[in-house]
Amino acid sequence: MKELANHILKLEQELLDNSVRKDPARFGPLLDECFFEFGQSGRRFSKADCLADGTLGSVDLRISHFGLHPIGEGSVLAVYRTEDRETGKTANRSSIWKSDGICWKMIFHQGTPVPNE
Repeated sequence: MKELANHILKLEQELLDNSVRKDPARFGPLLDECFFEFGQSGRRFSKADCLADGTLGSVDLRISHFGLHPIGEGSVLAVYRTEDRETGKTANRSSIWKSDGICWKMIFHQGTPVPNE
């Protein structure tokens, strides 16, 4: 499970890499066709929304408290916290990943702001 956790963490980090975020040919294959997200703004985004020109802005986020939980055959729930290095704001995040036997793709993501403590 540790090897899989490291792999999913690497994929999550890729999705936060600005060079990947700006390249639909690299970003798109990481998302399943049925992907959707509830962003920190409360808005719902589809894969098409994420791949639309200019939708994904630059980010400078650090991942911490990463954990992986099996939820079914070939699917896992990733949970973690991000800290925005520019603003210091934190968010709890969760993603569901599924494997088609060859590669892992994200099918759901949610970001929830953490109130200032």
